Amino acid sequence: MAGRIFGLLISIALIIMGLSGQFVLKGTDSSIALVVAGVVFLIFDIIGIVRANKNKENNQ
Repeated sequence: MAGRIFGLLISIALIIMGLSGQFVLKGTDSSIALVVAGVVFLIFDIIGIVRANKNKENNQ
């Protein structure tokens, strides 16, 4: 679970850095691409947390 929370923090950091305009996604030189990548990772992290919680509830 700690890994999922760490992933959430990294995803949020990517979004914030991309929105600042000072950071870009390597290979694209686009800050918008960095925001999009951050959002995609954020969605995967949220889905992972929801699935882990459902599995935890089902096992109890």
